[in-house]
Amino acid sequence: MLEELKKKGFKKSLPLSIILIIVGLVLAIYNASSAFCALAGYATFEDLKPNQVGGKLVEADINVVYECYLEQGTKNTSTNRTTINYYWYIISTGDIYATDFDEDNYRYMAIKVPRSLGKQMDAIMDYWYSYGMPASDSLKVTGKVKRFWPDKYYDYFHDLFVDDYEWSEQDFKDNVIPYYIDVNLSMDTVRYGYLFLFVGGVALILWGIIRIIQGANGSFLKRFIGDYQTAGYTDSAIESDIASATCYTKHNDIRIGKLCTYYGMNSAIPRAIPNNKMMWAYQNTTTHRTNGVKTGTTYSVMVYVDGFKNSFNIGVPDESTAQDILKKMNEIFPWVVVGYSDDLRKMFNKDRAQFLQLRYNAVEHVAVEPGFETPNA
Repeated sequence: MLEELKKKGFKKSLPLSIILIIVGLVLAIYNASSAFCALAGYATFEDLKPNQVGGKLVEADINVVYECYLEQGTKNTSTNRTTINYYWYIISTGDIYATDFDEDNYRYMAIKVPRSLGKQMDAIMDYWYSYGMPASDSLKVTGKVKRFWPDKYYDYFHDLFVDDYEWSEQDFKDNVIPYYIDVNLSMDTVRYGYLFLFVGGVALILWGIIRIIQGANGSFLKRFIGDYQTAGYTDSAIESDIASATCYTKHNDIRIGKLCTYYGMNSAIPRAIPNNKMMWAYQNTTTHRTNGVKTGTTYSVMVYVDGFKNSFNIGVPDESTAQDILKKMNEIFPWVVVGYSDDLRKMFNKDRAQFLQLRYNAVEHVAVEPGFETPNA
């Protein structure tokens, strides 16, 4: 039986382990380059050639702005007013005075800045159109150079050149790179965020691998084995007890045996409660609400066990199953207080000795159901 539980635990743990590894790989791979840039620090935007900017965390000294082509905002449907959050501008990378459009010379690209920087960007843009030279009062910003995705923001960027400037697609391809600087006013937080996501991804991968190893060598059964070994039972006694136990729920996930009460038998981590250590058992009902509206009810059997710091919470599918389990416990375990009241809770917490005197210390811990005597461990 223990070998069967080991195999079952491995199978049950495998899907979550695989999900952890996949999610970890996505996080680690997607954030690897950004995490590397975060460790390396900011690159100086002005030193980068057009074919070097992609994916970099940059510190840029903006002194030439060609056009503001997009205002990005959110619309309040109740007031029908739009609040501007970001401005998109056209800038360039490389040498703005170059005459040959090769990969070493400048290309047009975009920059997305928070609304708070809009006036400074407009002033730089006005200076360029007034004097045809870089502004003396430049704007220092930090951000990540991102590639445009094929969405509406790319369409606005593309259409500016092709429709408004009447460039051919070849001109656009030759003179423009599909990147933008996503300016962030709290860039240090962003840097640490990339590192956190990358390290988190690696941690998830390791966690998934460790779970697979644990499932393969039966480590998920350690708590289960510890449960019954604490009460002095042997593996062979427990295997026999599980086989003869009374089963509950559709898939026999909960079982009441002569030695222990078992639950989670179809999960990766089953548990065993030594019957002769049980002190108190009662039904726990939890009503779930969302925005004040009832969305469901869950049921469980709470069991407090001598020698265990925390209670055991046995989840059951419905109230009927909870009551069947408690009825069985009340019939065959005369040393267990079955049922709940506020007075019992107060006595259990404030005067444990008095609580134990109710039943636990008052009767012998021997099952009373005919033919249900406790065998030797």
